[in-house]
Amino acid sequence: MTTVKRTNDVEMGSLIKDPKEDNNINAEDDRKEDISSKFNMKAVSACALYSSCSVSMVLVNKSLASSYNHLINGDLNILLVVFQAITAVLCVEFCKRMNWVEYPSFDMETAKQWAPVNILFCLMLFTGMASLQHNTVPLVTVFKNVTNIFITAGDVYFFDSSAETLVMVAFGVMLAGAVAAAW
Repeated sequence: MTTVKRTNDVEMGSLIKDPKEDNNINAEDDRKEDISSKFNMKAVSACALYSSCSVSMVLVNKSLASSYNHLINGDLNILLVVFQAITAVLCVEFCKRMNWVEYPSFDMETAKQWAPVNILFCLMLFTGMASLQHNTVPLVTVFKNVTNIFITAGDVYFFDSSAETLVMVAFGVMLAGAVAAAW
């Protein structure tokens, strides 16, 4: 025969849960899940928006560079890059005024320090536009993707940095796509 030992509420206090605590824990878990889902939606929407802007800009640039360059007495590539840069600055400034993004105000010292990077970036844009004028979009896309791989390899070799596993997987997918496009 087994005996049942009866304990009072004080002894059981550590085993009895307050329903309010359960609600607080559940509410905290719900908030964490809500924040996580909002972050995932922001990440997905940012990737989708970036991809659509990138693809549409390449296609529009290809169309304009190959179709209308003969109509302008000069270089359409420079005009397109300048127009796109002005549009980008206006869009970012609009987002800043709407409090959608934050960044520091213009500083001449910072501009002087970043000038070489900006000049090289503009040269990259001009050469990209020129390549779109004479090459197909898939070929230019392959060169752009392979360039990213070379830059990462240079970072690893010269600066002893490491690439994350997902970055390496993305590079593998890019290379497989390049090989498939070339085939």
